[in-house]
Amino acid sequence: MKHTIIGVVLGAIISFLLGILILPVMSLKFVGAILLIIVFAAIITVVGYIGVYDKKSSKLPVIIGSAIFLLSVGYLIIGGIASSAIFNAGTKQKMLDVEEVVFDETVPNVDMENLIIWDESDAIRFGEKLITEKDPSLGSMYSISEEYGTLSVIEGKPFWLFPLEHSSFFKYIKNKSIPGYIKVNATTGKAEFVDTEFSVAPSAFFSNDLKRVVYSKYKNYGLTDYSFEEDTEGNPKWVITAYTHKTGFSTKDVKGVVIVDPVTKDVEFYKKGEQPEWVDRVTSANIFYEQLTYWGKYINGWWNPSDTGKLKNTESIGYVFKDGNVYFYTGITSYGGDEATTGFLIYNPRTSEANYNRISGSTEQKAMGLMEELVQNAGYTAKYPYLININGEPTYLSTLKGNSGNVVGYALCSVKNYRAVAWGKTLREAQTEYNRILITEGNNTNALSDQFDSFDHSSGIVSRVGVFKEGYFLIKIEGNDTLFVVSADQYPLVALTEKGDQVVITYIQTEETNKIDAIEFKNSSIK
Repeated sequence: MKHTIIGVVLGAIISFLLGILILPVMSLKFVGAILLIIVFAAIITVVGYIGVYDKKSSKLPVIIGSAIFLLSVGYLIIGGIASSAIFNAGTKQKMLDVEEVVFDETVPNVDMENLIIWDESDAIRFGEKLITEKDPSLGSMYSISEEYGTLSVIEGKPFWLFPLEHSSFFKYIKNKSIPGYIKVNATTGKAEFVDTEFSVAPSAFFSNDLKRVVYSKYKNYGLTDYSFEEDTEGNPKWVITAYTHKTGFSTKDVKGVVIVDPVTKDVEFYKKGEQPEWVDRVTSANIFYEQLTYWGKYINGWWNPSDTGKLKNTESIGYVFKDGNVYFYTGITSYGGDEATTGFLIYNPRTSEANYNRISGSTEQKAMGLMEELVQNAGYTAKYPYLININGEPTYLSTLKGNSGNVVGYALCSVKNYRAVAWGKTLREAQTEYNRILITEGNNTNALSDQFDSFDHSSGIVSRVGVFKEGYFLIKIEGNDTLFVVSADQYPLVALTEKGDQVVITYIQTEETNKIDAIEFKNSSIK
């Protein structure tokens, strides 16, 4: 009896301490909970054997402990087999509900005012500079969290949010709380330090450790993707994807999100589809990638040695900004494919809706190579591109960076037409040149044929000249209400143009009539 009590107590203590250390999900659909049971049973069995060996205890603890141990190991083995794709290929493949759609219906025309221009590394660099300017001592106490940075939508615009993190255990002991977080506009690059003191964070310890705060209330869900977001009132929140398993110990199935207030420590679970409107991600990028892999790999079942019909994503996952939402996107290519795509998959992480656009063209990596070839003399490098829609034309947009890491220009490359590649020092220049190339390519299958009728010319006497913005002038011609935007970098003579000059402006016919970009500019009055 004595050894039985000792075994149970010792097993419970060790299992409890292990649980505190590794925070296993307390569900039979996760391996961690089963392993704790195995440890508990093993300790009871070992202590029981000691009692039997000393002839001070019956064999009952050994029998009970061994039975629990063997049943747990058996459950683990059966669960592992049940997790296999051999038996669950269909279930795994259908985890991603994909609808085939037309490209220009799912990705709106590019919004030049809200493009995601600055990537995560740029935003971190801006944030580090901001911290140094604000208070040099902050950099020694805290660091910008790269792991938990989030691309979020705030008031309809894309922002990068980065919580500060404690630099070390001893820094945490000294400070206890975090003074604020970094907020960077992904379009303009403007960085802001938000002075909101909070205590709950992944780098905190003890009762302020984010994972322990969540675990204290929700132990039966797998938790991933600790995103840092703002609610509609500008308060910081941790948003965490909560999931369980669909087949055995595998196939993640998102059930909702856990939202943590880092100031008050309030923790609340929302079922998928019932989360607040400001939440940008319910499904994490990692779970999306897993489901995407299953969808393409098991499209014709598990047994498919010839890889017939199999699809896979290209090397990375990017972003699409649409209707005030951030979407994941990736190119889709066939097994054995290299630099060509069969289409694109655009995924809404709030609703788990996936749209497959079947468009043949270049991969993101191929497009980056074409962009860099265009500016090879300058030595610029292209960053991983974003997918945008320019009047129905699927287009890669990338920032070009110099040796210093600063953005020195922008490049656009058609997904379908390898020859349609353009760059400019400004977005407007790049887009104007890109449109010109698309039209002059004369591709009958080009989606722009439905948007642009042809080139047109407007000639006459200049009635007004004005500065539009740095590097651009507005030209108005007598008898014509349209304002023409002309780049001084491309057409230097526009800076010398005066009222009364005779000019010819070439442009692309569109529905826009108030303000149009000039494709070509000539001033015959300047000799």
